[in-house]
Amino acid sequence: MSVSFPFVIVPAGMTAHELHRERPMLFLAMITAASWKDHMRQMSLDVIFRRELAERTIITPKRTLGLVQSVLVYLSWYHYTFSHKTQQIFFLHHLVVGLALDIGLHRDYQPMAFPHRPRPKAPSPQDQRERERTFLGCYYLSSTIGAGLQKPNLLKHAPYMTEWAQKLKTVREYETDETISHLITLRQIDDQVQENLFSAGTRDLPLSDARILMHVRFLESQLDMWKKDSQNAGTERLLTLSSSFTEMSLHSVALRPAASEEQSTGTESVQINSLLSALEAGKRFLDAMLSFPVDEYYQISFSEWMRLPTVIMTVAKICMPNNASIASGWDYKTAQDRVRLDLCLEALCYRMQQLSTYDKVKQTHPDFWYAMRLINDLTRNWYMKKTKQPASSQPTPGVMVGCAFSERSGPSTGALATPSSEQGLPNFGMEMSGAGTHIGANNEDDPFAFLKDTDFDMEQFFDMGIWGDDVYTGMGFGNSGGTTPF
Repeated sequence: MSVSFPFVIVPAGMTAHELHRERPMLFLAMITAASWKDHMRQMSLDVIFRRELAERTIITPKRTLGLVQSVLVYLSWYHYTFSHKTQQIFFLHHLVVGLALDIGLHRDYQPMAFPHRPRPKAPSPQDQRERERTFLGCYYLSSTIGAGLQKPNLLKHAPYMTEWAQKLKTVREYETDETISHLITLRQIDDQVQENLFSAGTRDLPLSDARILMHVRFLESQLDMWKKDSQNAGTERLLTLSSSFTEMSLHSVALRPAASEEQSTGTESVQINSLLSALEAGKRFLDAMLSFPVDEYYQISFSEWMRLPTVIMTVAKICMPNNASIASGWDYKTAQDRVRLDLCLEALCYRMQQLSTYDKVKQTHPDFWYAMRLINDLTRNWYMKKTKQPASSQPTPGVMVGCAFSERSGPSTGALATPSSEQGLPNFGMEMSGAGTHIGANNEDDPFAFLKDTDFDMEQFFDMGIWGDDVYTGMGFGNSGGTTPF
C-alpha cells in the first residue's frame, strides 16, 4: 500500500470491486485512510470502520487474514482519525496481535485434520509469504507503539521473524520486501534499547553508570552493522527516519543527570560524544522529514509521525542551557546553530498548513495537520523563549540556514514563506506568525486554549506523550465534555 508500511500489499491486478468482495474490511480501512482530503467523510468512515470491527471481533467473530490486515492499515494511518476521547492505540494493536495469533500467523500453516474429511490444502508459497509479511507487520507495529507510548511490547522478537524477513528479502516478490528485512532488524535493536535503557530499573540511571555505558556501546556497534547492511536500500528516507530515531533514543541517556559529582568525574567526554550523537541523529530525522515532498506527507505512517514530538523535545533539551550539560563542557550555543530547531519547526508548520483541510465554511473541524501545525508553532515559540532567541522576520528556510527546500521536493533557490494564521486556518484569537503568542477576547471558543496559557508546561506535555490519555486527563483537560478536537 505504501513504502512507509510495506507489510500489507494489494496485488497490482486486483480491482477495487474485487478487494471489496474478497476483503471488505481491508477495503474499508484503505478508503478511510485515503480520505484525508475530505475530513468529514473520513470521520464518517472511521465510525463505520470501528462499528464493523466491533461486529467482526466481539459480536460475531470472523478470524480472517483480511481482518488482520485491515487493522494494521487502520493503525498505520491512525493519526488521521486520532482523538484523545476515543483513541485506543494500545488496545487496538493488541487486538490485531490477538487476531493474528488466533489464525496461526505466528507459525507454519498447520490445518486441523478430521476423520473422513480431505485434508485442507496448504497455502501456496505466495500466500504463505503474505501471511508472514502480515505477522511481521504486527510485530513492527507492536514494537513501535510500545516504544512510542512507553508501554510493554507484548509481542517479542523471535528468531523465525528474522528468517521470514530474510526470506522475503531473498525472494523479493515486491520491491519493498527488502525494506521489511531492514525494518525488522532495526526494531529488534530498538527493542533492546527500550529494554536495557528505558525499563523500570534503568530509566533513571546516568550514562556514567557502568551497566548503561556497556549497553550503549554494545547497541552502538549493532547499529553500525545495520547501517552497513542497509547502505544501498531503495527506501532510504524511511530507513533514515527509523534509524535516526533509534540512534537518538540510544544516546539520549546522556541527558540524564549524574547521581553524584564523583560519578560524573572522568566521563565528561563520553557524555559530550553521546550528546553530539543524539543531536546529529535528531537533526537527520528532521532533515529527512523535511526532505519529503509535501504531497507525499500523507504516505508517512503513524509510526513515523508519533516519533516526531519525541525528536523535537529531545533536540530542544540538548540545545537548551542546563547546569549538567554546561558543567560537562557542552556548548549549547553551537548545538542551537547546528540544528536551528526553530527554523525546522517553522518549515514543518508551513507544510502542515498547506495540507490542512480546514475551511471556515465547508470544514470547520480542525484536522490532524492543523493540530500538529499549532502544536509545532507553540513549541517553536516556547523553545525560542527558553533559548532567548530573537523572533525571525525573514522567510523560513526549509531545513537549515543556507539550505532551502521547496514544498514539493528537494533543494531550491527560494525560501518558504513564514506560516501565517491569515492563510485560511482558524487562529481563535491567537496570532501565529510571530514569536509571541497573543490570545484574543474570543478565547472561550478556542479548543486549544490550554496550550496557550502562559503557565502551560510544554516540556511536561511532550514528556507525558501527546498520543496517550495521560497527558489529557492528567493535566486537567481530558474530560469527556472537553472541546479538544483531537
